Amino acid sequence: MQYLWQKGYLLFCFPFSLLIDTNELKMILGELKYRIGIQSAKLLRQLKQKDRLVHKVQRNCDVVTACLQAVSQKRRVDTKLKFTLEPSLGQNGFQQWYDALKAVARLSTGIPKEWRRKVWLTLADHYLHSIAIDWDKTMRFTFNERSNPDDDSMGIQIVKDLHRTGCSSYCGQEAEQDRVVLKRVLLAYARWNKNVGYCQGFNILAALILEVVEGNEGDALKIMIYLIDKVLPESYFVNNLRALSVDMAVFRDLLRLKLPELSQHLDTLQKTANKESGGGYEPPLTNVFTMQWFLTLFATCLPNHTVLKIWDSVFFEGSEIILRVSLAIWAKLGEQIECCETADEFYSTMGRLTQEMLENDLLESHELMQTVYSMAPFPFPQLAELREKYTYNITPFPATIKPTSVSGRRGKVRDSDDENDPDDEDAIANAVGCLGPFSGLLAPELQKYQKQVKGSCINSNYVWSQATKNKSGFPTALEREDEEDKAIEVRGEEYQMLPQLFQDSYLEITIT
Repeated sequence: MQYLWQKGYLLFCFPFSLLIDTNELKMILGELKYRIGIQSAKLLRQLKQKDRLVHKVQRNCDVVTACLQAVSQKRRVDTKLKFTLEPSLGQNGFQQWYDALKAVARLSTGIPKEWRRKVWLTLADHYLHSIAIDWDKTMRFTFNERSNPDDDSMGIQIVKDLHRTGCSSYCGQEAEQDRVVLKRVLLAYARWNKNVGYCQGFNILAALILEVVEGNEGDALKIMIYLIDKVLPESYFVNNLRALSVDMAVFRDLLRLKLPELSQHLDTLQKTANKESGGGYEPPLTNVFTMQWFLTLFATCLPNHTVLKIWDSVFFEGSEIILRVSLAIWAKLGEQIECCETADEFYSTMGRLTQEMLENDLLESHELMQTVYSMAPFPFPQLAELREKYTYNITPFPATIKPTSVSGRRGKVRDSDDENDPDDEDAIANAVGCLGPFSGLLAPELQKYQKQVKGSCINSNYVWSQATKNKSGFPTALEREDEEDKAIEVRGEEYQMLPQLFQDSYLEITIT
């Protein structure tokens, strides 16, 4: 009886509780519909606002397109310019964006700093896509925590170079984490490109890239790959820096072509220095400075805001911008250089001017880039021919060098366009001088700073004769270090004249 009563009570209460639940659900449903209505109205307003902003951005892009076309050279390709913040789909869409951003980079204001990271990454992503790279797999391989066989040797050299980066954000105890990130990026690139590995100077390039990408390791690696593998000439950092030595020889020819008076004055100082050294070889006076500029893309001699403008142009115009900027710098400094009466005075003056360029903004960035773009049409006339000429006529490290042949031909002046009359001065300069600091054979470069020489000081015949003993015909790293220790003696005051990049351990480059 009690069971039936309880069951009846439950049956009586169930419809009532169901009624309460239904009313509550109706209230919740009504509240939900009300809120959906409010959110829908907000979303609609935001969509309308987005459409207005999109149209406004499009109008602004059209205005920029019109301005770019107005200041262009009115070529057929310029009529197809269409400025957009991001490339549209397809190769044509990317090419339109590329041409427009290249035109922006040529403006006096250059690419706005707010765009720079996105622009550089877009270029890098397009290149990686073009070579069909699985980026996720690449990231796992290059940034893995496990040690690879080559990691130890590269890691030692990278760590040794971190304090030489020259950027304040990587100095001091508080920058330890930044140095860890920098090391990881450098090691990641070395794993990515085993032919290049790690090269001194990469730390300076990577530090500036990390600054642009706000410390993002993956983005920094992408841009390093694009810069070194795609933009710069092949073998710029490999094959005994062959492409670098080619560009340095090409630069001296361009200097004769564009700045003949300055070039002639430097040749005069060169000949005087050769006579004072008793017929010994003195590398071209420009080498110590242009080598540093080329390898670090001016990051060690110009303020950051100027360097970033140069890099923007390098990314879009290619490596010939490096030669153009160098010519523009020498043109700017030419008047003071022409007042120098000796090679020693030249190096002292250039040391002072280099410091002023870096610290006192001696070169105004707008004026510098205007000179870069106005000095010659693109591509630079004769540049391809000169690069091809020196590529096949340059020998970075010959087995032996005869000093007699140097002194016998030093007085000749050669026309750089004469294909049948090779430039002996340039050939020897590239064999000994321009690669000296980066191969461990720094002795010839340091001869300029020594007044008193013991014996022949560098004793180049002995060094190179020893080089023929090994199978490759080139001295080993240990042999080079031993010979340098015996041959090189640099006075402290004269040593300070060297650019900072060359002062650290003779800047012996490590190529893995």
